[in-house]
Amino acid sequence: MRRFLRVALVAVALGAVVSPASAQSDSTSASIIDRPPMDLGADQIGTLRQFGRDLLYPKRVVKNWFDVGAAYPVGNLEERNIDPGLLVRFNQRFWGDGAFNMFGSIGALFGNDSYFNDQQNAIAAAAPISTDPLNSYSGVDIQSRYFYMVPATVNLSFDLPIAETVAPFVALGPGVVWTHESVVTSAVNNGVGTTELGFGNDDPLFIGPGGEQGISPYAIRTQSKFNLGWDARAGIGFAFDTDADRPLWVRAVLSSSTYYTHTAPSTNLGFALSFGR
Repeated sequence: MRRFLRVALVAVALGAVVSPASAQSDSTSASIIDRPPMDLGADQIGTLRQFGRDLLYPKRVVKNWFDVGAAYPVGNLEERNIDPGLLVRFNQRFWGDGAFNMFGSIGALFGNDSYFNDQQNAIAAAAPISTDPLNSYSGVDIQSRYFYMVPATVNLSFDLPIAETVAPFVALGPGVVWTHESVVTSAVNNGVGTTELGFGNDDPLFIGPGGEQGISPYAIRTQSKFNLGWDARAGIGFAFDTDADRPLWVRAVLSSSTYYTHTAPSTNLGFALSFGR
C-alpha cells in the first residue's frame, strides 16, 4: 500500500511538472514573453528601436507654408494689360483627418505693368525742360499702371503620400478677393515754381522746383473691388533633411485665383515654391 502511494505521488508530481510545458503550446495561455512574434514583426529589436525613436522624435505635421513665385494674369486681366508680377502667400493648416486637411490662406499678387511704366519713365527722363516760368509744362505726359490682388480663402486639401518624402496634393476652396487698380497720368514740367502769399508780404514762398525736372500727377483713376471667388491648387512636395526633427518640405504649386464681377470672371494663375516645416 505504501509503495502504491509513493508511485501515485510521483505520478502526480510528474504531471504537475509536465502540464505547464504542454500548456505553453497554447498561445492563449502562455505569457506575452513566451509568445511568438505577432503583429510586431520578426525583428522585435528593430521594432523597439523604432518605437523609441518615435517617442523621442514624433512625426510632425507641417502646419505653416510660405509661398513665393509669379502671378500670371489670363482672360480679361490680360486684356486689360495687367502684366505678370510677384506672388507671395501664407497658408496655415487648422484641421486634418488622414489624407484630408483644411487650411486658411491669404496672399498678395502684384501685377504692375512694369515694362510700360519703365518706358514712360524713360520718356519722362528725356523730355525737354521748359525755361518759361509762365508755362513750365514740357508737353509730355506719362502714365503709370498698377494692379494689386489680395485673395483670402479656406481650402480643403487632399494629400496622397506616395513615399515618406514625396507627397502630391490638390486643394480647392472658396474665398473673397480684394483688388485695386490705378492709372496715374502725370505732366513733365520744370517744377512747381514759386508763389506769393500776398497780404503785403513781398517775400515769395518757394515751394519748388526741388530739382531739374518735376513730375506732377494731374489725373488719377482708381477702382477697388471686393468680390467672392475661389482658389484651386495642385502640386507635389518633397521632404529634405529627413533626419532632422522637423524636416523641410518644399512644394511646387500651380494655383488659380478667380473672382467674379458683373462682367466676367478674372483669373490670376500662380506658379510658386512653397516652404514648410
